[in-house]
Amino acid sequence: MIYNLGDKLKSARIQNNLSRKVVAQRIGVSVSMVGLYESDVRQPSLFILIKLAAIYKVSVDYLLGIETNKQNSLCLDGLTSKQIEALKMTAECFRNLNK
Repeated sequence: MIYNLGDKLKSARIQNNLSRKVVAQRIGVSVSMVGLYESDVRQPSLFILIKLAAIYKVSVDYLLGIETNKQNSLCLDGLTSKQIEALKMTAECFRNLNK
């Protein structure tokens, strides 16, 4: 059992102003199944968990309760693919300086 998964799923759904019905339609399960996920009676498959994370705009790590080092992460939301590529190349240049 993944600790607090149901609470995180319910909280994320509410924060995104989504009904169970809308979530169920988007992930291809019944409304009652979404309820079972949120009450920790059932656990979603990895495939469904990935879909839920995308819908709720959170990471799968967050849903699974995996701690991540925020210091080593960078939010790329809102950037174009060209901007992201430029950042990747810049990071690689800095890595090469340390060699």
